[in-house]
Amino acid sequence: MAADIERWWDDQQARKKGRQDKCQTKRVFTSEAEARAHAAADRAQFGDRFTPYRCDLCGDWHLTRSAT
Repeated sequence: MAADIERWWDDQQARKKGRQDKCQTKRVFTSEAEARAHAAADRAQFGDRFTPYRCDLCGDWHLTRSAT
């Protein structure tokens, strides 16, 4: 039982680290308005649809192509 909990904890920490690493490589916006403005500019330039979202790791805003 203790080994299962320890394994679960290690898995959770590894996932969190992976998410933090991804977060650090993304563009960061300090407000939703700023993120939306960049999403509109990217849509005009590249034709991609980006959606802003508040990151639960860093608290700032990023853009995603997937629907949230």
